[in-house]
Amino acid sequence: MKKSSLFYLIVSLLLVLSIPISILSFGFGIPSQFDETYYGELPYMFNRLKENKNEKIIVLGNSAVAFGTRTDLMEQELNKDVILFGLYAAIGTKTMMDLSKVNISKGDIIVFAPEISSQGLSLYFSARNTWRAIDGHYDMLNYISNENKQVMTGNFANFTAEKFNYFVNGGKPEVDGVYQQDSFELDGQEAGYMTYDRPYNIMLDGTNEEKINFDEIEVKDEFIDYLNDYANYVRSKGADIYFDFTPLNKLIFKDATVEDAQAFVNKLKEKLNIRFIGDISKYMLDYRWFYDNNVHMNSSGMYVYTRQLVEDLKVAFKDSSPTNITIPQIPDIPLPVYEDGDNTYEDCFTYQTIRRGCKITGLTKKGKEQDFIILPSMHDELPVLAFDATTFQDNKEIREIVVPKNIRALMDNSFNGCTRLNRLILRHTNPNYVNVGTALLAGADSCYIYVMDEYYDNFANHYNWSYYKDRLTKYVKC
Repeated sequence: MKKSSLFYLIVSLLLVLSIPISILSFGFGIPSQFDETYYGELPYMFNRLKENKNEKIIVLGNSAVAFGTRTDLMEQELNKDVILFGLYAAIGTKTMMDLSKVNISKGDIIVFAPEISSQGLSLYFSARNTWRAIDGHYDMLNYISNENKQVMTGNFANFTAEKFNYFVNGGKPEVDGVYQQDSFELDGQEAGYMTYDRPYNIMLDGTNEEKINFDEIEVKDEFIDYLNDYANYVRSKGADIYFDFTPLNKLIFKDATVEDAQAFVNKLKEKLNIRFIGDISKYMLDYRWFYDNNVHMNSSGMYVYTRQLVEDLKVAFKDSSPTNITIPQIPDIPLPVYEDGDNTYEDCFTYQTIRRGCKITGLTKKGKEQDFIILPSMHDELPVLAFDATTFQDNKEIREIVVPKNIRALMDNSFNGCTRLNRLILRHTNPNYVNVGTALLAGADSCYIYVMDEYYDNFANHYNWSYYKDRLTKYVKC
């Protein structure tokens, strides 16, 4: 950053954020700690957009576009530079719109493709996640709105403390798997799209517990107004903006129908001054194309999503050329390897057989009397893969629960009413292999989640598990 820009930035933060200069200097002085995590890709996206001088297509959204878009294939088909500009819904769709203003120019095309959810279609903003994402790249603050900078004020001390803790305790967060910055690299160089190999769907039964209900997706007028204002800004720069869709796992349509989806889209069309170029039904895809949640594609699925996006754009451009993106064979899901663990408390539960194993459906009389319990790994020679959300609800006895590696999903509200529960101990080593939502600990205010010390960073910086960062605690396995 140029000295003049740095000076302006510091003065702006002092005035707009009202952060004491001592804390500000200390926080900025600690070397970047999150640049190797998944968050660390955002500055690369920002700088690719900032430095591009050509007419370009900007695919703007959340993590679904990060997991689904092959920019290299789009560039081959459309003969334009393509900039991926979506990383993480927890950063906020609004933040991505604001940051994109660094370089929108005449002839550019914005493909606005947010996740179809109450969060994706909102002005949601997370100061904690934004600080992590811009760590060491504070010039990006110039493009954060003033109201969001104000929100960041109250989180700056916590962000500084978090960085300092990593810095004095041996270094940066140690992460592996897909949720790291180098998942976007090819041969050690930035590729501009996700390159980390995700061979097949790793979710229990091909989906997580999330189901879609279009009637429950709330799109507030304030978001509609903000997006329409953004569209006007784009057009004022001589660029254009289209609305398109992200992939949706067909298995989440338990009760919803294609007609429900179309009705939802039609309501959006009535309110937005943006051209819709896609058909949402074409983005409802077989579960085998997905990876670790219902909008994240696996490596083969990227071809499916990218091809559909290209075909939508060709129609918009009146380009009749054939699309030469070959769809690979749909990937098979191998049988997972399970382990037999501690089954001491097997008779404390009731069970139901499911695909590839069984799940716990409730507690026996003996189980209801326990204040400490270990979920069994096996039952009747079948792996125990999950437990119903009602298994422990309103249990006033339980204090500590141990969850073995075979458990592949933890349901929202599973411990609602468990007022004495204070320890949920996970035996898992890879957060990718245990699905979790955002309401696991709802109604269990005293409970903390314990993960093994050597895997703590993987959980704390994981796409889903980072939601519980303040409730995660390390333990050393004996």
